[in-house]
Amino acid sequence: MTGLRALSVMLVGGVALTLAACEDQPAQPSTSIASSSSQMSALGNNFPEPGHDFNLHIIGVSQDKTADMDNNNGRRIFVLLDADDELGNDVTSPGGKNNHLAKGGGDDQNHIYLCNSTNDEGDSTDQRCADYGNPDDWGVIDANATDGDGALLAVPDPCAGNDSTDGCTPRYSVWARALAGNQATITTCADEDYAYDGNKDTWCGDNGVTLYPNHGRKAQDVSGNLLYMTITVDDTYDPELAACIDRGNDATDGEPDSYDVYLFDRCFENYFWNYDNNGLKNLELRFYWQS
Repeated sequence: MTGLRALSVMLVGGVALTLAACEDQPAQPSTSIASSSSQMSALGNNFPEPGHDFNLHIIGVSQDKTADMDNNNGRRIFVLLDADDELGNDVTSPGGKNNHLAKGGGDDQNHIYLCNSTNDEGDSTDQRCADYGNPDDWGVIDANATDGDGALLAVPDPCAGNDSTDGCTPRYSVWARALAGNQATITTCADEDYAYDGNKDTWCGDNGVTLYPNHGRKAQDVSGNLLYMTITVDDTYDPELAACIDRGNDATDGEPDSYDVYLFDRCFENYFWNYDNNGLKNLELRFYWQS
């Protein structure tokens, strides 16, 4: 009995000392998973916020899809997995004319065409854009980019004005994270919105971005790649386009000028993201309204 009593005293004393030590320690901050930006840092995915305003997955598949994918949304778009080999849809002249990528002719595979969901300023020749019923919002109208007419995605106009020269602080940002497979290059392109010498040239920016699953599958800001195209226009050869973009400011100086042409600028139509895929199986895009 004496031994048991001594053991009891020791246990009680130990508990008391432990409680006293805890009372002397400052309260520890919560490590709840519900915190905001610190949570993203802890998770290591590099997205700017825990949530998002729209989420889209671009899925690479090995064969053409034949099912009707109009208006079934799903927040995913299908592209051919190895389009670089099968289609030759690479941008051969970054910042210049890429007429082999022009709309029509049944060769629009791996083109993700963009509708202006804010005001439908005639920026697309596809009637489905005019019929889109969710103003100033994102939405997949045609999820199949493996067929001849490409996919169709509604996005808000990132700029307040009709002209890139009005100046633009984009109203939203776009972040990308490659999840599986090899790599893909996305480039913003568009067709001239008028005929010059009987032609409507297709232009693509020199600010395309190549995405691949990096260490930790970290996201990166691709707003500067997907919301505008950077092109170089020589007014000697393209005076009408130079005058349209620059509204006469430097359009007759006889020198090439570089322009950041934001989505849905009035000088172009049929804006699209050229998805030059080299084995990327899953790309996630997240869109965030700017506060």
